[in-house]
Amino acid sequence: MPATDQADYFSTQVMRTRRFFLPAWQERRSDESMLGLVGGGCEWCAPDFIVDRQDFPFLAFEFVSRGKGSATLANRKHEVEAGHAFFYDSSMPHVIRSSAEEPMVKYFFNFTGPRAAALMSDLDLAPGSVLRVADASRVVSLLEEVIDHALRGGRFGLRAACAALEHALVLCADSRQPATTKMDPAYATYLRCRGHLLRNYPVLNSIEQAAKACHVSAAYFTRLFQRYDNETPLACLTRLKLSQAAIKLRQPDALVKNVAAELGYKSAAHFSRAFKAWSGRSPRGG
Repeated sequence: MPATDQADYFSTQVMRTRRFFLPAWQERRSDESMLGLVGGGCEWCAPDFIVDRQDFPFLAFEFVSRGKGSATLANRKHEVEAGHAFFYDSSMPHVIRSSAEEPMVKYFFNFTGPRAAALMSDLDLAPGSVLRVADASRVVSLLEEVIDHALRGGRFGLRAACAALEHALVLCADSRQPATTKMDPAYATYLRCRGHLLRNYPVLNSIEQAAKACHVSAAYFTRLFQRYDNETPLACLTRLKLSQAAIKLRQPDALVKNVAAELGYKSAAHFSRAFKAWSGRSPRGG
């Protein structure tokens, strides 16, 4: 069964999302060949965002890419901001709250099974831990890959998503720093610019437009990506648009020309070429 973008446990206190849920996760829970990925995505938290749970059925990894908030794990409160990762498991009470002044943009991934538990133990990513990730830009890129692969589906989509998530977890463990470590100002600007792409990609038509909204030049916008990312800002913008298009095209009444127009493409032909180059197949399903 392919991924959906709805699950009972997903928060509704969000402004925008890129999320996926894998309904067939229980069929794979005993599979030791890969992570038992259940769901995840990226959430643009509303100012009143709060998750307050006494238990949860899955292992969880969350990563803040923008804004501020707090994570109370087993009654211990941690202030979190861009570059922080935190972890909890099924038995750990947790409260996750966004700052109203600087709402968080955060990634979350839920998984289960023997491989997941063994990996987290091997990496010393214990439930309740909070850390600063030094190589955060690479982690963000990998987390975007997880979402892309899960939403794209196909024969190897799930395997690719699980592999990207494992890679991200290994990088978190390998580049971990104390949670109190301060962030480089240029890196903070990069996260702000990347966050603008993630939040506004459906209505953005150029990098110049994005740079102007972020109050930097297009050249500096591009240099930030060259320094901290593994894709250009244009490649990032294109990927986000086409990933969203894949979701829209799954609707029974979806028309290619309408999806193309919604995502800012000047013609259905241009959109179709871009979609086929990205996904390997025609948007019409061929």
